[in-house]
Amino acid sequence: MARRRSFARPSALLFLLSAPVVFAADPKPVAKVGDETVSAADLSRRLARIPDFQRASLGDTPDKLKRQVLETLIVPDLLYSAEAARLKLGDRPSLRDREREILRQAMDRDLRAEVARQSPVTSADLKAYFEANRARFETPRRVRIWRILTDDETLAKKIIEDSQGVDGLKRWSQYARESSLDKATQLRDGDLGFVHPDGKTDAPTLRVDPALFAGADHLADGELAKEPLKEGTHWAVIWRRGSQAAIARTLAQEEGSIRQVLERERLEKARQDLLSELRAKYVSGTNESLLETVRFSAQGVPPRDAKAREAHAAAAGSSLPAPTDRGTR
Repeated sequence: MARRRSFARPSALLFLLSAPVVFAADPKPVAKVGDETVSAADLSRRLARIPDFQRASLGDTPDKLKRQVLETLIVPDLLYSAEAARLKLGDRPSLRDREREILRQAMDRDLRAEVARQSPVTSADLKAYFEANRARFETPRRVRIWRILTDDETLAKKIIEDSQGVDGLKRWSQYARESSLDKATQLRDGDLGFVHPDGKTDAPTLRVDPALFAGADHLADGELAKEPLKEGTHWAVIWRRGSQAAIARTLAQEEGSIRQVLERERLEKARQDLLSELRAKYVSGTNESLLETVRFSAQGVPPRDAKAREAHAAAAGSSLPAPTDRGTR
């Protein structure tokens, strides 16, 4: 029969008030659990964090609410905490990691508040950033272009002729797949997307000859160019498939996003400055030779060493793939 684990219960002396708590006037603790005390201010803070809908389920009068929060929320937390301390659970590496992370987050929240207080983003800051980065907030007029690229001018003219009429789009798609030299677009009808006057496109990695925009600029949306266009040493057949007007956003429209950028930049600088200061204050050095001996495997990725892989698989409760005449399956 399984043995029940016994916990030594810490001494808990609870001073539960028989009258409503008067927080400002009572210097005595509301309760004492082991070495920990619960002050009136502690109880008040805990009560303030409870949503109204939950308060109703805990007690229908202020006195019942206070007693219920103390007895069912605060005291159990302290009991667990006291027993965890006795069992030295706080010495576990995973819990120490969590504690450090909580402290780091608390430090970062305080730093964020300090930066906002000492270095607030002003209207002048917003305007200066907007003027210095105006190109980010303005998009020029763009034209969507389909283009088939070929070395043969005669073929280019034939593509234009065959792409007219009811079945023109179908024949165009076939020419794009079978004849276009641009392998990147031949399977999507030669679609270059929206092209800017300088040859940029909405795809950051794609830039084309500005002559394509110039050639399509005088066409109407949906119009196929009547003559092929010289593109370097090749011939381009272009089809204007649509357009978008220029966009110029104002400072008022972008104020929120600019403020976020500037606040993030200032916070990051404050973080780096603080880390530099703390590094000089606390870091005494690193053992490079010992650092090189540290071995680890990424989560779910077994080590390369065969024996280590077997141990990793066994620890995970799984077996390694079995080798076959066609390799490992």
